[in-house]
Amino acid sequence: MKDNYKEDLRVLRTRKLLARSLFELLETSPFDKITVVDICDNAMVHRATFYNHFESKEHLLDYAIEEIKEDLFLSTYDKEHFNSIKDLYLYIIGKVLDFIEEHKAKILLILNQNSFEKAAEFLMSTIKRSLVNLMSNFENTSYENAIPKSFLINYFSGSITMICLNWLISPQAESKEELIKYFDILLNDEITIK
Repeated sequence: MKDNYKEDLRVLRTRKLLARSLFELLETSPFDKITVVDICDNAMVHRATFYNHFESKEHLLDYAIEEIKEDLFLSTYDKEHFNSIKDLYLYIIGKVLDFIEEHKAKILLILNQNSFEKAAEFLMSTIKRSLVNLMSNFENTSYENAIPKSFLINYFSGSITMICLNWLISPQAESKEELIKYFDILLNDEITIK
């Protein structure tokens, strides 16, 4: 059992090391110019080790994106109970903006190396997952949605994603506090709760 645990930690450490190496290289080179050898040399890992974990550099990039998605989800995970659906939405908006601000360089690299659509999909799918998780706190309460939950989740995950991505790439972006204030004004308990 201990040997399996140690091996799992080594596998995880090696994968994270290779992902970090890829992101370091992406800071100075376009993805299509980076080779597996470059990634391995930068990480000080043998090429054979790379192929024990990943089929290609694209597979490594997908892994790295999945890791960021999981980090975003975990940053929004909270068992706290919210006083209203509006509080829940403002909470998740703040958490997503904090995460984007903290991981700006990596997310910009994903945007630059992929398409806006791929970055939007990665954010939107994670925000949807977070909203489903957080909204489950309201399933056994007296709150009732005036709009179907699936519509609300799609609407808010889409709007949060697009606002956050535009905030990230905009040279004259509003402050995080201003964006939260705008969402606070737009959100109305009467719209989401009967």
